[in-house]
Amino acid sequence: MLQLLASVAETRLGNWIIFTLEITALVVSVLMIIVGMIQNKTSQTGLSALNGGNDELFSNSKERGMDKTMSIWMFSLGIAMFIITIVIGIITNTVLA
Repeated sequence: MLQLLASVAETRLGNWIIFTLEITALVVSVLMIIVGMIQNKTSQTGLSALNGGNDELFSNSKERGMDKTMSIWMFSLGIAMFIITIVIGIITNTVLA
């Protein structure tokens, strides 16, 4: 009986953690879209891959100011999204299996 209650409590905790991580992933994805829309159109990071922009693909142009800040934000949010997705997969397949 106690083992059954422990597994129910662990399942509820696991579901709560996954729900929290899914909400966090949703917020991160919305922030990535917003940062991608704010970025300069000549910037080759973020959402420029969607429109096939390869104008300055191999040029040596340095990003400065707001472009660099937005590029760093997009990179950081991408890493956060990747980590959150991996953690959700691990928890779903190991803890709740």
